[in-house]
Amino acid sequence: MTTERSLRRGEIVLGLGVLALGLFVAIQTWSMPETVASSAVGPKLFPGLVATGLIVVGLSLLREALAGHIAHEGGLELDWPAVALVAGALVLQILLLEAVGWIPAGTLLFMLVARAFGSRRHVLNAAFGLALTALTFAVFDYGLDLNLPTGSLFERVLGSGEATE
Repeated sequence: MTTERSLRRGEIVLGLGVLALGLFVAIQTWSMPETVASSAVGPKLFPGLVATGLIVVGLSLLREALAGHIAHEGGLELDWPAVALVAGALVLQILLLEAVGWIPAGTLLFMLVARAFGSRRHVLNAAFGLALTALTFAVFDYGLDLNLPTGSLFERVLGSGEATE
């Protein structure tokens, strides 16, 4: 009995924390100054979507916790090598991002996370990772005019024209 009760209490705390974070992001988003832009996508869109998602997840966690449902009654076993690989991949991506840029770092992140989830199709993972990161780069860089890092190594090799501006 005490395990179920403490588990539900922890889930309630988690739900309240996620809900509070969502409300904080929503309030900060609403308090951003209005911009005069001709673009349909403004600076409030993505933070607003994140806030909405956090609020929905927080409310869902609270509903489950208050209803008394226990997600994993038999216990939850983590695959620690996979967790370590995903964590290491995130750290590696952060370390490589400025040097090699968004596309290579993101592709490597995709490949390592896919490997952590058990995929052994390395070439296919690389192709999907490259396509996904190239698409996100294009959307952010050209569609939203938000620059993702191209990488200092590539800027030196390609001779970026930003230094002359």
